[in-house]
Amino acid sequence: MKKAVLFDLFNTLAEPRPRLEALECEPLGLTPREWAGYFWEPGLCRKRALGGFASGAELIDAACARLPFPVSEAQKAAVLAGRLTRMTRALTDLRPGIAKTLQALRAAGYRLALVSNADIIDIEAWDRSPLAGLFDSVIFSCSVRMAKPDPEIYRKALADLGIEAAEAVFVGDGGDHELDGAKAVGLTTVWTEYLKKKKPEERAVILPFADHHIDDIRELTELIPSL
Repeated sequence: MKKAVLFDLFNTLAEPRPRLEALECEPLGLTPREWAGYFWEPGLCRKRALGGFASGAELIDAACARLPFPVSEAQKAAVLAGRLTRMTRALTDLRPGIAKTLQALRAAGYRLALVSNADIIDIEAWDRSPLAGLFDSVIFSCSVRMAKPDPEIYRKALADLGIEAAEAVFVGDGGDHELDGAKAVGLTTVWTEYLKKKKPEERAVILPFADHHIDDIRELTELIPSL
């Protein structure tokens, strides 16, 4: 019998609004694909996730420093504002059923934890999110200086909840090899595509580490009690 559920955040409970990507890149005259090549460069991405920047402005400075052309302070400010707008929408405007599903699980007696790879900009609006009061433990990688799939980030969540891995479930969209890490710790894994459908090549990588698959987050209210 399971006692707790650990959740990923982005693309699992909060949708990063791809349609708003232009708010970040248009001030630079770049397409979303071009901007992603700089903003999601592996080294910068890891530093972001591990809390390597003291402010959102510092993070955007570092990303823009990688561009092959000069960027003005006004452009940087516009990029930061666009990113904040996009991530605020992700955290405050939730898809149907997400908050109610978490509330139902809590009402059924399950303890909940959030385990998210996130940077300082991503979590700026967390306190305004309908999700903010629904967890017994909230772990952001940039705050604890460790990120999925590092086993220790899952173990911290389990310790916070006071339970063993065999008593818990991890729910996520499969990004950052998070299901691999969860299974390595001994968690039962649930792969959700409610907010983001994966491409066939992505599915092939994720599927071996998914004990269960759901298309709608609301399926958890029936699935979790059966595990």
